[in-house]
Amino acid sequence: GTYVRRRVSFASERDDRVTAFLCVPHGLKSPQAAVLILHGTTAAAKDASAGLDRTQKHYGMAPALAERGFITLAPDHFCAGERLGPGQKPYDTGPLYERHPRWSAMGKAIWDQQRCVDYLLGIPEVAGDRIGVIGHSLGGHSAVFFAAMDERVKACVSSCGVTAWNLDPNRLNWSRNKPGQYVYFPKLRAFWESGRNAPLDFHEVFSLIAPRACLNISAVGNDSCFPVFEPFAELYVQVERVYKLLRAEGQFACYFHSEAHSFNRSPRELAYAWMAEKLA
Repeated sequence: GTYVRRRVSFASERDDRVTAFLCVPHGLKSPQAAVLILHGTTAAAKDASAGLDRTQKHYGMAPALAERGFITLAPDHFCAGERLGPGQKPYDTGPLYERHPRWSAMGKAIWDQQRCVDYLLGIPEVAGDRIGVIGHSLGGHSAVFFAAMDERVKACVSSCGVTAWNLDPNRLNWSRNKPGQYVYFPKLRAFWESGRNAPLDFHEVFSLIAPRACLNISAVGNDSCFPVFEPFAELYVQVERVYKLLRAEGQFACYFHSEAHSFNRSPRELAYAWMAEKLA
């Protein structure tokens, strides 16, 4: 093949480790850009990112980018894959909140992703000033929040991962309240149940990425997770204003398709080209 894939593991907390696949292209003559690959809500976890799940080959972003010369790191989400505790079902955040009652699932994900970048920066083949992140669905919004919180990320791609909470009829899905579910932000539920908007929204999170490169890919009108289109238009208008204010036109873009909650070939090829251009 054109790259070597290794299973790696490194500490995230004192009693928690990240498990991941690292792909390094053969024959690198100089340090290369590295991309963190964040999977969606699939039981296959990092195996899907690595193209090892035959039913989800279209999510195999790690080998696709490695074949294009990128170093890639595809971790398991903190409650999926090899990181599940005894008897824990995939994407049950209950054990996290038992251990860290004041945290959020998104906060834990960001913490782990920061440890992933720490790990990448310790690899001699990695160009530390050319780090990207790409994700679909759960990985899509994780990529946006992570890029917003860590300026080491120079390029971000999110597929089918974002909305505008103040316009989204399904906003309570971000703050579920039943055992066994994935709960992103426990503290936001009180706002929405009382008819108030959350104290922040996605356009503000995206704005924290500016002026760094960010591509948002969204399905229009037939995404099972985000049923209305208005949030995407609102998001684009608000975020583009910030990029223009910072004189960073061309660093933010949106691509809309009507292929449901998917990451099919045309948006994937666009995402890879975006990474190649912005991390060149």
